[in-house]
Amino acid sequence: MRKILFLATVLSSLALTGCDPKDACLDQGGSYNETTKQCEK
Repeated sequence: MRKILFLATVLSSLALTGCDPKDACLDQGGSYNETTKQCEK
């Protein structure tokens, strides 16, 4: 039971952080412009 809860927690936290456009941009090697909210390669 604990293993299932742990996996659910880890997967949900990864899903939430993976949706952040700033993190996605930085992962792809770009720089994120905070003022325009856009990814710059």
